[in-house]
This record gives sequence, structure tokens and C-alpha cells, in this order.
Amino acid sequence: MWTALCFAVVGVIHLLPIAPVFAPDTLTRLYGVAPDDATQLLLLRHRALLLALVGALCVWAVWAPAIRPAALVAAGLNIAGFLAFYALYGAPSGPLRTIALADLVAIPPLAVAAWATLSRG
Repeated sequence: MWTALCFAVVGVIHLLPIAPVFAPDTLTRLYGVAPDDATQLLLLRHRALLLALVGALCVWAVWAPAIRPAALVAAGLNIAGFLAFYALYGAPSGPLRTIALADLVAIPPLAVAAWATLSRG
């Protein structure tokens, strides 16, 4: 039960920024940037879609234990990757700090899910 709850929490955290896929004007609120051109808009909307896919994989892992290792890898790489880039760029304030904090909140449930999933193997 705890493992499923942890995957659900990580999934929801990854699903929250899905709005730009459907409403590009939400990018300014979420990321503090207004895309200046079609390339930026495309990349940021694609980022939202990829985050939603990671979130959906984690939610699927709630009910499908066979999916859990893949969900762990996807969520773990996403979180570690963003936090690494965030640190590399000097931990900027504003909306990016909020994203970093959300990723930090996701680490404990992800760790519990990883321990529970991998210790059973």
C-alpha cells in the first residue's frame, strides 16, 4: 500500500505541470518565461508533455508492479536531471525554484518506492 501511495505522489507531482500542453499561455506562470518564438514554445510544451508521460507511468505503476522499475528510472532521471541543471545554473529564484522544491518533495516518496520495489527483487 505504501509503495503504491509513493508512486501516486510522484506521479501527481509530474502531472501537475501539464497545463502548457493545452494552454500555452500558462508557461509564463509556471516557468516565469514568455516564449519569444515558436521554437521555445514547442520545447516548453514538449517538456510539459514528457513530464505528463513520466507522471502517467508512475500512476500506472500504482496498479502494475511490473511497470515500477521503469517508472523509477524515468522519474529518478527526470528529478536528478532537473536538479543538476538547476544547481549548474546557480539555483535561480522564482518559478524555477518552485520546480526544484517540488522535485525535492518527490525524492522521499521516490526513495521509498525504489526501496520497496527493488528490495523485493
